[in-house]
Amino acid sequence: MIYKKLQVQIIVRIIGIVFLSFLFGWLLWASNYLNLSIVVFVLICWQVVKLIYFLNSTNRLLSQFFLSVKNEDSTLKIPKTFEGKSFRELRVSMQNVNQIIKDLRLKYQQKEIVSNAIIENAAVGILTLTSAEMVECINRKGRELLGVHHLVNIKALLKSDAKLVSLFQQIKSGENRIIETQVNQTKMHLLVNCSALVLGKERYKLLSFTDIKNQLDAKELESWQSLINVLTHEIMNSVSPLTCLSENLEKSYKEMNSGTLISEKMLTKTQTGLRVIKEQGEGLMHFVEAYRELSRIPKPQIKEVAVNHLFEHVKELLCLYEDTNINYQFAIFDENLFIDIDEKLIVQVMVNLIKNAQFAIDENGVIKIEAKTNEEGFIQILITDNGSGIKSEDIPNVFIPFFTTKENGSGIGLPIARSVMRLHDGKISLESVYGQGTRVLIEFRKPIKEVTNG
Repeated sequence: MIYKKLQVQIIVRIIGIVFLSFLFGWLLWASNYLNLSIVVFVLICWQVVKLIYFLNSTNRLLSQFFLSVKNEDSTLKIPKTFEGKSFRELRVSMQNVNQIIKDLRLKYQQKEIVSNAIIENAAVGILTLTSAEMVECINRKGRELLGVHHLVNIKALLKSDAKLVSLFQQIKSGENRIIETQVNQTKMHLLVNCSALVLGKERYKLLSFTDIKNQLDAKELESWQSLINVLTHEIMNSVSPLTCLSENLEKSYKEMNSGTLISEKMLTKTQTGLRVIKEQGEGLMHFVEAYRELSRIPKPQIKEVAVNHLFEHVKELLCLYEDTNINYQFAIFDENLFIDIDEKLIVQVMVNLIKNAQFAIDENGVIKIEAKTNEEGFIQILITDNGSGIKSEDIPNVFIPFFTTKENGSGIGLPIARSVMRLHDGKISLESVYGQGTRVLIEFRKPIKEVTNG
């Protein structure tokens, strides 16, 4: 509306100049009114000057406004030297736009202040690195954990902990690592998470890290308590019958008079008692051997193995297709996947997981064994069954040593699997819906290797 009014004013002035020009020409050549023609010429000049001034005033007004926006000058005041209704409306509109920009800038500054305060007072360390390894930002907790007052380049930490610097340099977006370090004679276990941020042409690495030593200590204590409870329960279950049986046999023999012949009933009772003692002792020895197996996992002998070959090895060991009640479905989404693992240990893990799935299936079962890569480029192996599943209250305990839902289970299969995956810098997780089935995921946190032809 404002620009339309300005356009009308310009058109009216041009029309006026054109009309006066024709009138001046007529007066000069077709009449004898010389004095009147001079007056008309002066009017033409005056209109031209007014038009130029009008256009220059508009340009100056717009130029002043855009220059203030460019220079982020929110204190712009449009002077009232530009008279006229159109200029007044244009000035009011500019002031309104300027006020909107001022409010948006103020709102942005307030958000920036709040964001900076949140970052600075966050309970975890936050560090932003440029592609040149320059420190763009580090908060108070980050400075405290790294033992520095100021940090410009990440290489400044080389003197205190070269391994930590190497981790900061090599960690990729989406990864999380745990590193043991020492700052000012204080040992810490830092959990480091990494994410990427791209602003314009610059790529940033956003690192967050926190000391989880207390959490690890608490978790370790909790694990020890759970283990002790299981050990106590198993040992008491084995020893209590032995004690009771020994007391009964001892009491029976004490009641016999000296020189009395042992009756057939007493002999049978003694034999039965000795057999029970032997069975309980063997059970206790089996339990102790299982504990030794759990604590004696060998160091992995890492070699390059094709995932396809790994699956064939598992098939040979299990003789899967002899069980006609279960349909086994093996799938590899990329046949040319290679990975660095200890094949024997990983085969043991997969065999135990498939056996667990077999145990959970009654009839018409399906077990799917799939290999694929995730979004981060790591190999995942999924073992899924449609068996009885695990009760929700039992799921948190499945990785605790000696916890089992099987009648004759040892309770060390999943704990051993977790230990093996940790030795491979991987992880294992389990999801289950009671009555519907279970899915176990094992993930290798190492780069994928692919076969190249030729």
